[in-house]
Amino acid sequence: MKLLLLPLDDRPITFVYPQMVAQAAGVETIAPPRKLMGSLAQPADPLKLMEWLEQANTAKPDALILALDSLLYGGLIPSRRSPVTLPEVLKRVDWLKAWHKRSEKKPAISCQASIMRISDNYDNTEEKEYWAKYGREIFAWSQEMHKLTKNREGDRTHLRTLEMRVPPEIRQDYQNTRFRNFQALKKSLELVRDKQIERMTLSLDDSGEFGLNLVEKQMLEKTAQDLGVSDRVSVYAGADEVLCSLIARHLTSKQGAPKVALVYSNETMGEIFSRYEGQTIARTIESHLNACGVQVTGTYNTATAATAIDADFVFLVHLPDSRQGDHVSLPGLPNLTNIESEKSAENAIRFIEASHLPVAIADVAYANGSDPLLMEKLFAKPALLKKLWSYAGWNTTGNATGSAIALAVAYWYGRKNNANIELPLKRCLFVRFADDWGYQTQVRPKLQAALPGNELAAILAPYVLRIGKCLEFTPGSISVRQPWNRTFEIEVSLTPQEATAGAF
Repeated sequence: MKLLLLPLDDRPITFVYPQMVAQAAGVETIAPPRKLMGSLAQPADPLKLMEWLEQANTAKPDALILALDSLLYGGLIPSRRSPVTLPEVLKRVDWLKAWHKRSEKKPAISCQASIMRISDNYDNTEEKEYWAKYGREIFAWSQEMHKLTKNREGDRTHLRTLEMRVPPEIRQDYQNTRFRNFQALKKSLELVRDKQIERMTLSLDDSGEFGLNLVEKQMLEKTAQDLGVSDRVSVYAGADEVLCSLIARHLTSKQGAPKVALVYSNETMGEIFSRYEGQTIARTIESHLNACGVQVTGTYNTATAATAIDADFVFLVHLPDSRQGDHVSLPGLPNLTNIESEKSAENAIRFIEASHLPVAIADVAYANGSDPLLMEKLFAKPALLKKLWSYAGWNTTGNATGSAIALAVAYWYGRKNNANIELPLKRCLFVRFADDWGYQTQVRPKLQAALPGNELAAILAPYVLRIGKCLEFTPGSISVRQPWNRTFEIEVSLTPQEATAGAF
C-alpha cells in the first residue's frame, strides 16, 4: 500500500510522526519536501502544494490523506492569520474538486480541516496581533454569544458590556475570519457528498464549553446530516493527531476493524473534565475510537476487566484520580502541575502485568505531558514495555488519544500483513517517551526559553539513555531541536539532521 500525505505543517508531530505511524504498518508514504510546508512564521504556498500534488499523484498512490488547512491557507496557524479572501479560498476548494475529476486513477481522498479555535489567553504566538491585548475578552464575548443562541445563561446586557471591551473593527475582523473559514468547510462537505472526498474530519483544538467554534460545530454537523454524509464526517476535539487517525481509518477500511477492549484506570470511567476540550475525557476517547474505525468489544475499569477479554488489543486510558492536571501553568489559571494520580498509576501497572493481550496507552492524567508517576512505575518494570503496542501522553486528551490508537491500529495492520515492523514500533515508542516524558514532563518545566540543539541534547541525555535501556533499543544517532524556536515542542530525530541540531 502507498499513501500520499499532505501534512498540517512542518512540525515533527504533524509532518514526521504520521509517516512513522505508517511505517509501523509496513505502509509506504509519499510526503512533500519539508521545506514546502508551513511553519510558525511562514505559511506554505498553496499553489506550490497543488503543483506538488499534481506531480506526486503520478506515483499512483492508493489513497491521499490531506490537511486542507495547508491547501487552503498554507497551514494551521495561517488559517487564523491569513488575509486570503473568501473567493480565493473557495477557488482552492474547487481546485481539489477539479483535480479529482481529471485524476486518472481517482485514489480515495481523506481530509482533515480545523474549525477555527478560540483560546482563553493573551498569547498571540499563533493568532493575530490583537490577541495579545484582547484574547480573553474575545473568548468571553464568544462564550456569551453561544449561551444566548442556546437559551441558556446568556445575558444580553452582559454581552453588550463584553462587546464594549473589544474595538468594533477587531470584532468585525475576527468574525470575518471565522465566516471565511466556516464557508470553506461547508463547501468542502459538498465534496464529500459528491464523493470527491471519501472521508472528512473536522477537528476542534483549544475549545471551552461554550464558544462560536461550538456553534459552528453544530451547524457543520447539521450540514453533514442534510447532505446525507454524516457517516463519512467526523467532528471532534483534536487537530495535530488527525493525519495519524485518518491513516488508521484507511487501514481499518482495508483490513477490517480490530477488536479493542477499552479499559479506564479508575472507576470514574473517564467522566472527568478534559482540559482545552470543553467536555469529558470519556467523550473524547469515544470519538477517537470511532474515528479510527475500531470495534470496541467492551468498556471496563481496571478493577472490573476480566482476564479473558475478547480483543486484539487493550486500549488503556490512564486517568487522574479526580482532576486532570496540566504541566503548563498559565498566569491567571489554576496551577495543576502536581495532581493526584498514584491510585490510577498503580491500577494501570497491575492491569498491564496481568493482561494476556497487548496494550496501547493513552496517558491523559495530565495535559501537556506524561504522568511522571506512571512512567516511573513503567520504567521500574521494563519487561512491561514489551507488551506495549503504543503510548502517547502529549498535549491534549484528543492529541494523545488519537495518536495512541492510530499507532496500535497501524501495528495490528502490519502484523496482519506479515510486515517487518518491530523496529518501526520501537522507534515510535522511543520518540513518544523521549518527547512526552523526557522533554515535556522533565525538561520543559525548567526552561525559560528555547535552547540551541547541543544544550537541549545535554539536558535530555539522561532521560534518553534510560528510555533506550528500558526499551532494549539502541536508536543510533539521535538529534534534538526546537523547530519553531519555542519551548512548546521538541523534535527528537533518530536520523542525522541539520548541523544546528544537538546530537548524542
